[in-house]
Amino acid sequence: MISFIVATIGRPSLEETLASIETFPGDEILVIGAVNQPSTKRIRYVPCAPGGDWGHTERNTAMPMARGSYIAHIDDDDVYVPGARQVMEDAMRATPGRPVIFRMQFPNGLTLWQDQEIRCGNLGTPCFVVPNRPTMLGKFGSFVGGDCAFLESCKWKADDYVWRPEVIAMLGHNV
Repeated sequence: MISFIVATIGRPSLEETLASIETFPGDEILVIGAVNQPSTKRIRYVPCAPGGDWGHTERNTAMPMARGSYIAHIDDDDVYVPGARQVMEDAMRATPGRPVIFRMQFPNGLTLWQDQEIRCGNLGTPCFVVPNRPTMLGKFGSFVGGDCAFLESCKWKADDYVWRPEVIAMLGHNV
C-alpha cells in the first residue's frame, strides 16, 4: 500500500497530476496545501498554510498522516507515466522494506538520476518510494534541493537504496 503525497499551491495542473496517479486497493492520495475541497473516497484533502519552500513544509506535515506501508511524493505540476504504479509494486516486491529511487524526466529531455548517488541536482521528489517507517524518515529541507535533504537525512545506509532505471514521472518544468 502506497500513500501518495501531493504538495500543492493550487495550480490548475493539480487535476492532471491526480489523474496520473494509478492506485491499487489500499493506496491513498493525500493532497496537502492550498486546497479547500472535501475529501472523497479516493483523495484526502488537507489544508495547510503555504510554507513558501517548494512544498517541503507541506510534505513534512503530511508524512505523519500517511497510512500506507510506503510513501511516494509528487508535486502538483508533475505527472506519473502510465504504468508507474505497477513498476513501483514490482520494485517493492523485489526489494521489500528498502527505499527505491526511480528516474524522472524534464520536458527538455533531461533525465535524472544521472548516476547512482544521492546529491542535489541528481534526483527529485517524484523519483523515490520509501518505506513508511517514521523512525527512518528524514525531513525535507527548506530550500531548493530539499528532496535531496530528505534522502540525506533518512536513516537508511547508502547501500540500502535500490536504484531503478525506469522513468516513473514527467516534470511540468525544465531545470
